Amino acid sequence: ESTTHVVTGYPRRTLNVLLGIARGCWILSFEWILWCLEHGQWIPEEPYELSDHFPAAPICRLQQHLSAGEHQQDLFASQPAMFVSPLSQPPCHSLAELILLCGGKVCKTVRQAGICIGHYQAKKAPGTQSLSEQWILDCITHLKQLPYESYLLQ
Repeated sequence: ESTTHVVTGYPRRTLNVLLGIARGCWILSFEWILWCLEHGQWIPEEPYELSDHFPAAPICRLQQHLSAGEHQQDLFASQPAMFVSPLSQPPCHSLAELILLCGGKVCKTVRQAGICIGHYQAKKAPGTQSLSEQWILDCITHLKQLPYESYLLQ
């Protein structure tokens, strides 16, 4: 919760990068650290922000900054409650944390869910959508709710 910067060697979408985006952190290339060491002080982050690879990062960071740290992402606020499969990858607890950080609701049983994230064989309530974990990750990366169609599981 106190993290303000996520530094990455390569612009890969990792769990730490997505958590950083959801929390409104700076997402920076490792070059920033090297230049800070070279100058012997912290230097401005903007030139090293990986906004081309993670377009949601500067938006979430600015929202967090403008709200004096009180901002709650609302990306999933209008979505029904989500159940995350215990077999999901990334792990269930990590996906649940991302959903909650982005204003979503997570439920403990699939019968209460409107969306089931990941493969899960138990009986679901009628109308429950089963979506790939990728849907959560892609929505956060682009900071928008993407259509279900490309992420539907059988």
